[in-house]
Amino acid sequence: MGDGLRGKSMSILRQLGTNSSIYAATRVLQRGLQFMLLPLYTHYLSPSAYGVLAIVTAVNGVLSIFFTLGLTSAVTRFYFEYQEQPELLARFWGTILVFVMGLSAALAGLLLLVGDVLLRPVIGEVSFWPFVALGVMATFFQPFFLTFLAVLQMRNQALRYAAVSLANFGLTAGLTIFLVVQMGWGASGPLAATLAASAVFFVVSLWMLRDNLRLCMDLNHLKKALRYSLPLVPHSVSAQLSAFSDRLVLNHYLGTASTGLYSVGAMFALIIEVGAQSVNRAYVPLTMAALKRGSANDMEQIRTVGTLFVCVFCMLGTGVAGLAPELLKLLVSQAYQGAAGIVPLLTFAAVANSFYFLFVNILFYDHSAVRMIPLGTASAALVNLALLLLLVPAYGMAGAMWASLGSQILATMLIAAIARKYEPVRWPYARYALAFAMSFGTAFALSSITSMAPAAAIAFKLAVMCMLLALLGAVLWGQPWLPLQALVTLLRGRPASAAALFAAKEGEA
Repeated sequence: MGDGLRGKSMSILRQLGTNSSIYAATRVLQRGLQFMLLPLYTHYLSPSAYGVLAIVTAVNGVLSIFFTLGLTSAVTRFYFEYQEQPELLARFWGTILVFVMGLSAALAGLLLLVGDVLLRPVIGEVSFWPFVALGVMATFFQPFFLTFLAVLQMRNQALRYAAVSLANFGLTAGLTIFLVVQMGWGASGPLAATLAASAVFFVVSLWMLRDNLRLCMDLNHLKKALRYSLPLVPHSVSAQLSAFSDRLVLNHYLGTASTGLYSVGAMFALIIEVGAQSVNRAYVPLTMAALKRGSANDMEQIRTVGTLFVCVFCMLGTGVAGLAPELLKLLVSQAYQGAAGIVPLLTFAAVANSFYFLFVNILFYDHSAVRMIPLGTASAALVNLALLLLLVPAYGMAGAMWASLGSQILATMLIAAIARKYEPVRWPYARYALAFAMSFGTAFALSSITSMAPAAAIAFKLAVMCMLLALLGAVLWGQPWLPLQALVTLLRGRPASAAALFAAKEGEA
């Protein structure tokens, strides 16, 4: 490949690196502050109170899907159809907004009236008032802010996205600290803070989108949007159930205290999820634009990005899971130390989910393929629920961990198999699977080392991780030292040269 073409082939990689760095920095800052606040929360909130928050969060995640019918996905997908026709796009977005506002208001009102009865089988011992009711009210406001963020993402306005996200997080965190620490509101504090911040940013979102919306009800636009989004509702529900059914089942069988302990362990898996979501926010608009162009050069770039993605998240998962015992001793009170055993399996469930992002994007892009997505996610959700109901009564939290890991791996495999029919990128599935297995085995072994002094344990684990990085280089690129060479190049302030090493090697594959 000539220098000119090689330079062109780096465009997606560079833009992905720039935007995903902004998204990642935003999410890392948010989650980093959450981790810094974790000792405070675990001091002021008992495991039972933490469990209440986990249950309300799980219920809110499912409710938000029915409040929007998945129309946020139509906002992002049809941006590429109408971006050259701003007036048509404004009417399309305005129609969706008006419909979602009406639907959300009706469902929120219904739940506030009879939600205690309707949701009792799901929430168990958690009181509907005030806990779940606060969550329902927050869920009414949140979709509009998330839609605004999706618009910024599709326009590749990463800096603006970061500024608005951090402002929302800062307000929520500040209110939470005030209500929990100063006011002593317990589990109600974070929920009330989320409601207040959601209401504020509902207004902010409408104001900032005012020039891009034409509030109307165009039935043709609505029908087109619903034809795209409704097949995704089972997928979204399945994904939410897969993400939170472990906590719901634990709450049913073991109570809120065990659910709270489990949720603290799951916080470490959020490190992987934050990283994967950050990269995916940059990856989606770039890959959809590349798929629309359809050039072989673009497909090569996407494959280069995908292989890098796999290596980075295998290493990140190994680091988080392997160092979990030492991190927990620093961050949480004694009552939560038992969460260390939860981290490895949930972390690698999140790593498997990051692989899922690579394979699912073609299905979201292709109109004929979008209805295939629920086949993979719904099957995995049903398997997850069956495993939870089978394993949790017998093995407690360990059963929930294995069920979550197994079902997420199944979801990724099913989506990869479905997407292969439509996917123009030739993914090296076997190499990715081997990299995942090697990393998981290493992480599981490292997490079991608890008898060494903390400093010695950390040094030993970091040395093992360096060896793992060389093994991943051999598996993914056939060159053990390629990742380390690229890392050194990156640390010397030459990111383009570091990226070119991988692009050149991928081009030879």
